Amino acid sequence: MGRKYDIAMVIFGLLGLLGIAAFIYQLQKGLIVTNMRNPFSWGLYISMWAFYVGTAAGGLVVSSAINIFGVKQLKPIAPVASLSAFIFAISAMLMALPDIGRPDRLLNLFQYPNPSSLILWDFVVLSVYAILSAVYTYVQLQPRIAERGISIPLIGTVMKKEVTAAQLEELRRVSERRAKLLAPVALPFAILIHTVTAWVLATQFSRPWWYGGLLAPTFIAAALTAGPAVVILASLAIYGFKEDLKPTYRLLAKVSAFSAAVLLFMYYNDFLVRQWWGNGREYDALMLVLKDNLHIHAIEVSFLLAGIIVLAKKYDTFSGLVTGSLLLNIGILAHRYILFPPAYNLIPFRVPVVMAGESFEWEYPIALGEVRGTLLDPQPIFVSYWNYVPSAVEVAITVGFFGLITFAFLALMKALPVRE
Repeated sequence: MGRKYDIAMVIFGLLGLLGIAAFIYQLQKGLIVTNMRNPFSWGLYISMWAFYVGTAAGGLVVSSAINIFGVKQLKPIAPVASLSAFIFAISAMLMALPDIGRPDRLLNLFQYPNPSSLILWDFVVLSVYAILSAVYTYVQLQPRIAERGISIPLIGTVMKKEVTAAQLEELRRVSERRAKLLAPVALPFAILIHTVTAWVLATQFSRPWWYGGLLAPTFIAAALTAGPAVVILASLAIYGFKEDLKPTYRLLAKVSAFSAAVLLFMYYNDFLVRQWWGNGREYDALMLVLKDNLHIHAIEVSFLLAGIIVLAKKYDTFSGLVTGSLLLNIGILAHRYILFPPAYNLIPFRVPVVMAGESFEWEYPIALGEVRGTLLDPQPIFVSYWNYVPSAVEVAITVGFFGLITFAFLALMKALPVRE
């Protein structure tokens, strides 16, 4: 880690500062600086929350598969996988802060917990998962920490011990035994965090785009697409494209590409059923995807297909792994973003109307929550559709938080003895 590492740290550090500044600005002005309004209460922030939950889940699935399924090819990159799980679990919880508007109200979650709310359980599962990921990472690195210590800027090396070869070998045995005990606990939580996150959406009665029990399996497939792809990128950055790691990258590429194919199958299976009905609220939601949001849908599908093809053909090359992993992650990001426009633009308030012998439903408009226009040129403050596009503040906070996440990950990679 030399000059390139220092440049990357400066870039991501500056992005992080931009995000913090944008977040402070939003705290001062309120959520009005975003493009979210009463009809559209979840947007880019929650899209990223769902994306980070998926990458967190995928990271620990990769790491725990070594001890549960005996996939030894993944062992060299296990610390990177479990550490990425920890970083992204924390990131998912942090990403919810700008969406709340008033982060101090998080105290209500502890003072007045509501057991019937799935958001509470999602927070609990994510917190436990983050702790498990941190413990799992430490258990795997314990022998290396004893041998080489942890490097902390301005402080130096800490936690290094004088150990003999016999003691070090014993530490390795203990570490492996503890990892085997933790893996069966960690893997169910990796599945559970994405399942509960999907339930948060699927149980919303007024949002037909999220209906059905298929949402949780698609979330898991998305996690197994994005998670291994992120681990590939992180491992290439830390370990490089070495000959002995090619089997590891090959396996991760296959898992990621296959999961993307499964995701597309389930996705279009749901599309087919909605199209077959030809009417109803679920069908209306699909029409919003294929008409108003076709460009986003085209991005998610085309990037996923391109990522599958690249990883299937070029999994044994550095450029193929990087390109395929980036394509899949962009596709999953678009997949997460399109969760919300079709859900929020079907206004849940409807009034049945009979006119000229025909019956139909009239969408009862929702107040935007702001006065628009001027006294001489007023604009509607009640709408039945809101064309949501993230504001510059939303984009700055999202990019800035990504910069902070990457900065923290790279700093930990340098401080911890992740390399053999």
